[in-house]
Amino acid sequence: MNDSTITGRLSGEMVRRGWTGRQISVLMTLILVNVFNVLDRGILAILQQPIKEDLLLSDWQLGILSGPAFAALYAVSGVPIARLADRGNRSLILAIAVSVWSMMTALCGLAQSYFHLLICRLGVGAGEGACTPTTHALISSHFSARQRGLAMAVLTTSIPIAQMMAPLLGGYATAVWGWRTAFLIAGLPGILVAGLVLVVLRERPNEESGASAKTSTSYWTNVKALLGHRPYLFLCLASVFMGQALSTTNAFSASFFMRQHGFSVEQAGWVTAAGLGIAGFLGTMIGGVLADRFAGRHGRSYAYVCAAAAALGATFFYLTFRVESAVLAIAFVLLANVSTDLKNGPNFAAAQNLAPPYMRATASAFLMVGVHLIGSASGPVILGLASDYFAAGAFPAELGDFAALCHGDVASRSDEVIATCAEASAYGLGRALFIPCISYCFSALFFFASGRTTWNAIDR
Repeated sequence: MNDSTITGRLSGEMVRRGWTGRQISVLMTLILVNVFNVLDRGILAILQQPIKEDLLLSDWQLGILSGPAFAALYAVSGVPIARLADRGNRSLILAIAVSVWSMMTALCGLAQSYFHLLICRLGVGAGEGACTPTTHALISSHFSARQRGLAMAVLTTSIPIAQMMAPLLGGYATAVWGWRTAFLIAGLPGILVAGLVLVVLRERPNEESGASAKTSTSYWTNVKALLGHRPYLFLCLASVFMGQALSTTNAFSASFFMRQHGFSVEQAGWVTAAGLGIAGFLGTMIGGVLADRFAGRHGRSYAYVCAAAAALGATFFYLTFRVESAVLAIAFVLLANVSTDLKNGPNFAAAQNLAPPYMRATASAFLMVGVHLIGSASGPVILGLASDYFAAGAFPAELGDFAALCHGDVASRSDEVIATCAEASAYGLGRALFIPCISYCFSALFFFASGRTTWNAIDR
């Protein structure tokens, strides 16, 4: 791939303004779908503390809800749906998926126990697993090869938009009506979006499906070849650690500010919205520009920008959880979110560049398996267990057992015990949050290895 091919995807399309009204309407609909996709999975983070207090949950239980309860079915459902996305009715598949995850998000607000909430989160994950491979396939269906770079970059802006909306919506709704209503407000509008998908996303004949049908090798032979390609394998490993770290810091940063610095749900929501939303949007755009600008002959910069994102994220998150000043913590968490979101566009672009046309949906699906089934599923749980462990160690032995006293009935506890539980929980979470910083470092190493071993990125 030469320099003009790499940079032409973004700058060339911006100059030519070659998108039709049809293409723009398709892209705007997919952005809306992806906004709800990220919003419905991410709103739990700002609601964790009220849910913890209402349902008397431990941090490891919150970790299960944020991690494997969502990620397991999200990742597993993505692979078979990726195959369907190359040969079935993609708009119908996506509309059904949006309906399922939206309804399950709303049902989270009706949960009366931890088990009910767990089942609903499983349902959210099962529905949302269809989103990434199907939307990427729809982009390929409606945009030509030279248009997909910019289209994918614009689609990715849905991530910081939703990450800004989730804490603001969740924080405000919780403060006014409670956490249950917040889930209802986030989930129910998705039913209307599902209808919009059926109306707008009518597909044209898919040329890439035809290319896939003409391949003489079997599906699993192609999968084996893709996973055996070292740059793609390193990219997957890097994404696993990145997913592990991001899911953890995204899930527990709001709780950290509430416990460590005494923020209210609304205040934590504003900080999270600024970090994941505004700072994230800025990082997304900067990362895309840098990756295109310095791609060179082989397109290595896509992986290198991701490596820089992970390394800077580790540094700034470490400082966030270490400083005592709330103002400095806010400043560092904003810088951390700018840094980590540098990878949003380049990470997906690297996967698409390394995959042949007949494997693009599958390449995205397997990347998501690594990110969510392994990374996102393990990160919050490990963090939650570590947080409870450190908190128990900080809890005065003379008062009794930490788990029994701090996760029991509030009415039966004295004011002293309640205050001591809060202090121990804040300490435990603060110590445990150094773990994702290590994951960011491993991610940086594998991203660098992916770039280092990339000799020719596939551009079709």
